[in-house]
Amino acid sequence: MRAFFYNILNDGGKRVSGHLSFQLLFLFFILFVSSFYTSVQGITPGKLISHKQSIPDEMLEANALAGSPSTVPLEESADNSAEELDDDLDTIDFKLCFDILAQNRLTYNHYNDSIFLIKEHDKWVNYFRRRAIKNHQIFAANQEIMRGIKEFLTKHGDSIPEEIYLDFCHSIEQRYVRKKLYDPFLLVRMSRILEKGGAYLPDSVKYTNVFNLWRLYGYEQMWNLGGDVKYLRKAYQAGKAILSEDAKRYPHYDFALAGALEYMSNTIWLAFGLETIQDFEEHYRRLDDFLKREDLDEIVVPEQKRDLLELQQVKDEAFLCNVYYYTPTIIDSYVRDSLTRAVIDRNLQKAELSNLSFIRTVFLQMKARQISSREAWLRCKNHYHEKWLKYRDSPMNDRIIRDYLRPLYIFLIINDEADVPVSQKKKTIWKMSQDMVTAFGKRKDFQGNTDFVRELFRLSTHRRLVKYLSYKQMIRFMSGLNVSTQVTTYAHSMHVAKIAKVLLNGVLKHKPELLQGVFGYKTTTEVLKHKRTLRSFIYEAGMIHDIGKNAIVSVVNNEYLPLTDDEFSIIRLHPRLGDIFLNAVPGWENFHDTTVGHHKWYNGKGGYPADFDNTKSPIRFLIDIVTLSDCLQAATECVGRNYRISKTFEVVMPELRAGAGTKYNPDLVALIDAYPKLAKKLHHLVENGWIEIYYRIYSRFFQI
Repeated sequence: MRAFFYNILNDGGKRVSGHLSFQLLFLFFILFVSSFYTSVQGITPGKLISHKQSIPDEMLEANALAGSPSTVPLEESADNSAEELDDDLDTIDFKLCFDILAQNRLTYNHYNDSIFLIKEHDKWVNYFRRRAIKNHQIFAANQEIMRGIKEFLTKHGDSIPEEIYLDFCHSIEQRYVRKKLYDPFLLVRMSRILEKGGAYLPDSVKYTNVFNLWRLYGYEQMWNLGGDVKYLRKAYQAGKAILSEDAKRYPHYDFALAGALEYMSNTIWLAFGLETIQDFEEHYRRLDDFLKREDLDEIVVPEQKRDLLELQQVKDEAFLCNVYYYTPTIIDSYVRDSLTRAVIDRNLQKAELSNLSFIRTVFLQMKARQISSREAWLRCKNHYHEKWLKYRDSPMNDRIIRDYLRPLYIFLIINDEADVPVSQKKKTIWKMSQDMVTAFGKRKDFQGNTDFVRELFRLSTHRRLVKYLSYKQMIRFMSGLNVSTQVTTYAHSMHVAKIAKVLLNGVLKHKPELLQGVFGYKTTTEVLKHKRTLRSFIYEAGMIHDIGKNAIVSVVNNEYLPLTDDEFSIIRLHPRLGDIFLNAVPGWENFHDTTVGHHKWYNGKGGYPADFDNTKSPIRFLIDIVTLSDCLQAATECVGRNYRISKTFEVVMPELRAGAGTKYNPDLVALIDAYPKLAKKLHHLVENGWIEIYYRIYSRFFQI
């Protein structure tokens, strides 16, 4: 046990102010003990996962560096750590830090994956209570690790000593990135710090190529979350830097080149106008040359080699399906037709095609009029059902869910254009939408890849999908996606809806005149006459207000580390992203103002988005109700937010009073203060209502 605390910092020297203190080390110990031995009503993460997939034994035991926590009294370990830390040093054991971050990610993932395995209600509800405690412990420990690392590195400014620089770079790459447990936002952040800190080191030791690879990957993953093209542009610039001649003067060139070619040999850059057709061809020429290298197997692992070969083989079909049919002017029709025939002939000669290539080939045959749209539809429909039976019974890792989702875009086009009855099209889309919910629910939690978020956003709002679903089906589809990808956000929205309804009822009972002007109601008599409409609206507004978070799922769910500036920027997009979902569902456009404006201050001078003026909205008062309900729920939430300890109703009310007239509607705050029965209802709802809410979610989506 003493060795664990001693090895977090290397030998001798002065105490480093603000670094891994005794409190932090004690927290590490608590975290390691609880991560592997906390049970949930007699159920450990390992037992839960074993229903679907066993966790390796080593994941269920304390890290060897931590000794044997089951035999070391907590008090003794704390005393020993304090004794050792009197001699703290100036260097951090980076390898241990990233081992802890990686292990914490595994533990966090296991707790999230276990959500869908519990079939008993009481255990399911209590699991969320325990899960919240566990995730908060992980968050707090990781926050201290990252704070200590950042302070340690930045104190050197732009002159990090070479030994420390190399130790850190090697540790994060080997202990964190290679384990595929990394956070793309963290990689970008670390690349900035290290690039600045290593500015004066010789080129022969700089990790410049690795940093550019982190940025290429990280920014592309950020683009997946909300579709801000500035991130895609930054990713492209990082990739071009690796492909440049200048990159050859830095170490790790071949390693970075392999990664860059995997990302740059892609139609996405061409589709978004970031490169020309000549650039596109050049990247594939570089890929062809790279794959001919005699030392290829020494540079890439078998999985990466397979991916690179696949990119090479599907170049033309990807170009036709992903670029040409969306931007037909990029090549002339003669080239298109000859390329289409060549792809079809080549693919039909293959013994087996991937799921994506099969769908693409059928699509190209339909476009070339080799088969009818009905025949294309039948082939794709039968192929889809055959593949889904295999996917459905498989663990949904990132590769499987990618292979399932990517062909759906083309299937949607074929379904829409097929000469078959509309009723058959609707039936096909409804089945597909429910399968998507199942697939996302079975997806293994993995922070490093955000491709699934992009697919979720684009598919769930795709016009060729939503046009074939009824209003009720869209509600069920959206709700199912929300629960399967971020159940705590769905629970938060339901909680906000209930709080908003209680607040509205208080207004209707005591101050109905506050609602005059809403929906054109000119008198209190009109307001009271339409109270059912108002109640229905405010409840739905609460349920829908965070729908935009479906486009940034992995950021919302990434609560095992403090958010970076980039993550905060992306989270601030969710009100506007919500508008895209609203436009996809007929009738939801009525909730535009409450969805876009729920993070605006009452006086319009703060909050976001900056370009929305809530003070001019005809339903401003309803926005105010949703805003206050959202803040009240978020502040008191005890099961869904890892980054802070929940507050009590009594603690929150003074904060609402302090913000009355600026952040919050003063009439609503005064109403709560003026009517004790209303305050009591809200008090009970925010502190105990989550149990009923999770019960309802369980009953609707999980009970068998």
